[in-house]
Amino acid sequence: MKIVHLPLEKKREIIKDYITRNPKCTCKDIKRATKLKIERVYQNLKEAYADAKVPLSESLKKRKILQQKREVIRFIQNNPKSTVPEIVNATKVNIARTFCSIIYAYKLAGIEYVCRDISSGVMNPFVAKRSREFESEVIGLLRKFGEVKPKVKTSCGVADCIFKYGTKTFVVEIKDFRARNNITMSQIKQLVQYMNAMGQKNGLIICPKESFPKRKNSKKLYISNLFISILSEEDLRGCSINHLVNP
Repeated sequence: MKIVHLPLEKKREIIKDYITRNPKCTCKDIKRATKLKIERVYQNLKEAYADAKVPLSESLKKRKILQQKREVIRFIQNNPKSTVPEIVNATKVNIARTFCSIIYAYKLAGIEYVCRDISSGVMNPFVAKRSREFESEVIGLLRKFGEVKPKVKTSCGVADCIFKYGTKTFVVEIKDFRARNNITMSQIKQLVQYMNAMGQKNGLIICPKESFPKRKNSKKLYISNLFISILSEEDLRGCSINHLVNP
């Protein structure tokens, strides 16, 4: 009988035996020696090692990005309604770092991603309502100066809006940060990802004034060939924003 036609349990016995005799083997080693693909017999290499009661070596614990992506994609395909926390708990993969966004992960898995309301899950309903109102207010203020297109999908997620002012197009992120929450490099990197995905060189982060970055003189940023301005809703209430959105 050919290897591929063997019962699942027999395939697992073959793999476990090989791992026991070769405790530092990789997926490629197993496939080369047994003609069996680990992903068709186990969820991943870690599961195979656990079944063989052999501890993973330190080098094998550091999974390659490709393997991480495969595990997430497989989990999504088997659990098409899963949320980000569920995926992370099951795969131990950082979705934002590995895929840029959950939408892109679903796209690679061939599954349509259904956007969930911001008030779902653990978010405080009051905070969610306030966030929606702040976003609506900002978009209304931007429309005084130019054309606005809300919720623009990119390969890295959904940008809050695209704002056309004069001859320039800005990718915009609206952050309703309060209390001690300030704009940090994490939010800036998120905007940069959207800008790169859409091929745009100009970006805006709009947030309450109290949430500006802590460092002084950081309201205008230059990252490679990209330019980002950080504004408050108060800035948008002025008669002109020309000096705020231009280098």
